[in-house]
Amino acid sequence: MKFKILAAASLLMCVFASRDAEAADCTLGITPASYIPVGQTFSFVLYITDFGPLPPYGYSVVFYGSKDGVADIPSTGWAYPGTYGQGQSTLSGFGNPGGISGNYTRFVVLYDPNGQVACVSNTISATLQ
Repeated sequence: MKFKILAAASLLMCVFASRDAEAADCTLGITPASYIPVGQTFSFVLYITDFGPLPPYGYSVVFYGSKDGVADIPSTGWAYPGTYGQGQSTLSGFGNPGGISGNYTRFVVLYDPNGQVACVSNTISATLQ
């Protein structure tokens, strides 16, 4: 009986330890819509839920993705300026100037202040006219 209790307690501690090691959950979205006509601007919306003891704005954001199924961001990613904390952040400054039509996918990796991966977001799709 003691072994079962000890095993259950050990398993529970492992679950909590692995959750703390992740440090955050993140979700990526796009606004105003995932179809972007020529001349329209758009933003990415990042939602971060922080589980670790980080400063309010401790995460750096690096984008990865592809255009029409082919990587169009270097394998090292593209760092978005600034650092971000828990809650919702709008990552603006994107637009469709024309001549870049295609189907794009994007996801972000959050890095903590020590350069460790804290979270990998979902992948979103967008079509530029």
